[in-house]
Amino acid sequence: MEAIESFDFADAPLSWVGAPLIGGAVYLTIVVALARYMRVVRGGVGVNTKWLQAVHNLVLCVGSLIMFLGTLRELVLRVGRESGSPEALGGAHWLFCESVDTQPRGALFFWSYVYYLSKYYELLDTVLQLLKGRPPPHFFLHVYHHAVVLVMAWSWLAYVQTLAFLGLLFNVAVHVVMYYYYFLRVMGTEPWWKRFVTKFQIIQFCTSGVCLLVTVKLMTDGSQCAGPTAMAFNLAFNATLLWQFVGVLKPKKGKAESADGAAKMKKKKAL
Repeated sequence: MEAIESFDFADAPLSWVGAPLIGGAVYLTIVVALARYMRVVRGGVGVNTKWLQAVHNLVLCVGSLIMFLGTLRELVLRVGRESGSPEALGGAHWLFCESVDTQPRGALFFWSYVYYLSKYYELLDTVLQLLKGRPPPHFFLHVYHHAVVLVMAWSWLAYVQTLAFLGLLFNVAVHVVMYYYYFLRVMGTEPWWKRFVTKFQIIQFCTSGVCLLVTVKLMTDGSQCAGPTAMAFNLAFNATLLWQFVGVLKPKKGKAESADGAAKMKKKKAL
């Protein structure tokens, strides 16, 4: 517990700016090489990764739950400590406008650091899927998200980004549900709530947008908030993800027309 309280991001492994950049570059190199190897050399014949994927998804599901509870506890404690603040929103002001004097130290930033490290572990998602002999669904979105999120999670700590903890809390909540869904799929169960996983992710991005409006209002009223550059990067990243997630939910025009045509043909035969 003492180690958590005394955490300092400046002294932590992978805290330098090159870490997420090199990590992302290595990830992309491995993904391209492995995808080509599985397609050309093995002819699309994969290996059985069922149990590896099951354990991997369960680790991320449970890990996300632990991060959610740990972060939530520290958020509540800090709001309580700052409840007497004269700022707008009282003890919750820092959630929407972190002080520019804040340093990435202590238990709350420790959980943000654990979240950052988890993004390196999540890169195994792609490797395990490719080893099955086929790329993940929505391959570009999948790879793009995993590569760029390393930089995003790092910037939350490096620039003490405003809104980072709300984003972290919502994201790990989504991941608890998402990786549990993946675990069930690997084990052969198709949950009835499959479609709501993507909708939950879209709600996450929309909620982040609402929180950003609160931050913008505070800044226009004169508040100085930490990490504005990182926040702008985060906003652009979320916007691209939201656009792609909405695309995932929309049925393809060709498929929709084909399904509609099949339905009409079936009805005609019945008549």
